Amino acid sequence: MTSSSQPAALARYLARHGFEPSSADPAWLDLDTGHQVIRVVHQPGETTHLYCLDPYNGCLYEARFSPGTPDAVITAAIGAVLSPPRRRTREGKR
Repeated sequence: MTSSSQPAALARYLARHGFEPSSADPAWLDLDTGHQVIRVVHQPGETTHLYCLDPYNGCLYEARFSPGTPDAVITAAIGAVLSPPRRRTREGKR
């Protein structure tokens, strides 16, 4: 996949998962999960930012993806943030 098709693919992925423009800035695409806000800031040709914010807008997690990063890498990172953590058993195995 070329980087020129990436913005459309990433935009479709975000829309399918319920991300919407932030009221603070429409360039920010937010998803409120109830316990955190996941924010993606993507401008074609620029660094893509992924933030996880607590309810008070404190940053819990931040990732930056350079221009040209394949959309599969960015969507995998977003998917990991959307997935709840797996519990460990007593033996330490998942």
